Amino acid sequence: MHWHVLLLLALALASACRAALPGGGGVALGRRGAAGEGAVDTPPRGLELGGRRYPLQLRYTACTGLVNQQYSHIAAFTLAAALGVAEVHLPPAAVRDSFGHMFSTHQDQNQMQWFPARAGALLDVQRLQRSWAEMGITVHEPHTLLPFPDLMFPAGAFQLTPLPGIDPRAVVRIDGVYLAGLDLHQLVTHVKQTAEAHLSRVYATFPGLQLDGLLLELPCTFFSLHTASMLPVVSQVASTLHFNPNMEYLADRVVSYITRDGRRKFNGAHLRVEKDAAEWFIILGGAQAVWDLYIEKMRETEFDFTTPLYIATGLLSYGAELEFAWGLSMLTGNHLCSEVLYKEQYMPPYELARLNSEQLALLDFLILARAEKFVGFGPSTFSFYLREHRMLHGAPPQQSVLVNASKIGTDEVFSRSARIALGSPDPFPSNAAAGGGDAQAAGGTTTT
Repeated sequence: MHWHVLLLLALALASACRAALPGGGGVALGRRGAAGEGAVDTPPRGLELGGRRYPLQLRYTACTGLVNQQYSHIAAFTLAAALGVAEVHLPPAAVRDSFGHMFSTHQDQNQMQWFPARAGALLDVQRLQRSWAEMGITVHEPHTLLPFPDLMFPAGAFQLTPLPGIDPRAVVRIDGVYLAGLDLHQLVTHVKQTAEAHLSRVYATFPGLQLDGLLLELPCTFFSLHTASMLPVVSQVASTLHFNPNMEYLADRVVSYITRDGRRKFNGAHLRVEKDAAEWFIILGGAQAVWDLYIEKMRETEFDFTTPLYIATGLLSYGAELEFAWGLSMLTGNHLCSEVLYKEQYMPPYELARLNSEQLALLDFLILARAEKFVGFGPSTFSFYLREHRMLHGAPPQQSVLVNASKIGTDEVFSRSARIALGSPDPFPSNAAAGGGDAQAAGGTTTT
């Protein structure tokens, strides 16, 4: 990132945190300019507690699907910048066992399992490290993947591996952040108060102890921020979270095939119709009702029979060929495209077999990002974030639209915590204003 972008981010974060951190302590963004450039002022780093300033490290968990992890990263890095954290420890990536297993927030009904993978499986970690090093923050990859926290309970899914060289008494666990949707100054205040209480207990138990620094340990940070209130900040943070370059290359290759090296355009759709979204089908009245919503939105967006349509769905990943063929007939039978395209047509089986579940989702994501028009599913974080990602990269808002499925009950929380593009409009303002319900109760924001 260039120095003027760093300055914008520093100023925005300083403004957001001023109420939480009087005197300017803790906001630590910017870097010294090169000779002749002047300097970007950098306030002292860390938290001032009890008359002492403590250097900070931060570790967190990213859960569950591809995009939920991306939202977790955005919240964690925004908080790290606001607090003047010196070191951030990335969590392992999370991958699911299958899109064919039903996911439920009720443990007795859940079939899905989550497993760890390298952070670099999804992110361009080296590029992330370079970007944040310019702001004086060192980013570490996880030194081990196991043991892995239980993502069925994201509010308490703290990383389980001790960090070398960290006194256990210096570890401050920050509860109450998952799905909290807090303004940044509220989150900073919550962290500061928790750290103060922790130090009070530790120093009362160990008289004479002097800790050199603190490790802030957070569980899943998904939707912990009220992003809509600070789009200039979160849009800049999101711009540092580039995806795995090998996945970018695969997506570029597929798009080159689809567009015939740029000689034709294509539309795109995210069809969230896999088994792990079965709870949504029940709420909306069955699979046919979901398809009807998609067809209506594609017609409104002027999908037509002259343009190919790329679809992203996990149906073929678990052998649901009949459901897949039925969906294709719905699209072509309603004259919404000239032909239906999907990654399995362009990627040989041996290449697809090398990719984990979230890399398969990422491949679809990166291809859909390049579509002329895009229709997604409103309660899906994958669809919603793709809409935001496309706007971040210059696509007009009207070319990225979402199926309105307000019965799921996620509109309010998405309006508050899922928007990250500067100038991002609320896709369902009337639904959100009416009260969209609780996201956890709806089971709608726990997978992509």
